Amino acid sequence: MRYLALGDSISIDLYTGVEGGGAASQLAKLLKVNEFENATYDGATTDGVLERDFGGRVLAPAEVLTLTIGGNDLLGAGFSRSIGDRAHGQVALRQLLANLDRLGALVSKVGRRVVFNTIYDPTDGEDAHAAELGLTPDIRPVLAMVNSHLATVAQRHGFLICDLEALFLGHGFWAKEPWMVMHIEPNLAGATAIAKAWHQLLAGLPR
Repeated sequence: MRYLALGDSISIDLYTGVEGGGAASQLAKLLKVNEFENATYDGATTDGVLERDFGGRVLAPAEVLTLTIGGNDLLGAGFSRSIGDRAHGQVALRQLLANLDRLGALVSKVGRRVVFNTIYDPTDGEDAHAAELGLTPDIRPVLAMVNSHLATVAQRHGFLICDLEALFLGHGFWAKEPWMVMHIEPNLAGATAIAKAWHQLLAGLPR
C-alpha cells in the first residue's frame, strides 16, 4: 500500500518532539504501509501545494492520501497577507475557495482513498485568545465558510472528511489539556488524535 501525505504542519513530525510522531507518520504505522511519501511541510498554503506538488512534478498514485491545508491561508488573511484583503474589514475568500476546488480535482486523480480535513481553532472560540494571535473576531465566520467548503469539496469527489475543528474543540493552545504547541501546531497528543481519527475513518470504524 502506498500512502501519500500532502499539506501543512498539521501533518509533520517537527512539533511533536518525536521522530515519527506526526499525524502522517503515525498513520503510516497504523496502516502498515510499504510505501510512505510524506510531502507535507511547515507553512504550506494552498498556493504552495498547487505549485510544489502539482505544478512541477508527477505524483505517483496512492491507495491512501491525506491533505491538511488552509490554516496558513487563513492566518495570512488575518495578517493582511496572501489571500487577505482587509481594506473593508473583510477577508477575501475567492482565491482560497478556488484553490480548494482545484486541489480537490487534482487530488482525486492521485488518491484512491482520500481524507480531507477541516481547520481547527486553536483559540477554542475565545476572542481574547484570537487577539493574542493578531486576529480579529471576523475571522470566525471565515473559518466556518472555509470548513464548510472543504466538506463540500470532499463530498463532491467522494473523499472522507475528518472534522479537526470538532476533534480539537476543548484542546486549544490555552486549554487545560492542550493538543498544541507554539499556539497553532499539534503536539504529540494532538498528532496522535489526528492519526487515530484518520485510521478510524479509513477503516470505516465508529468513533
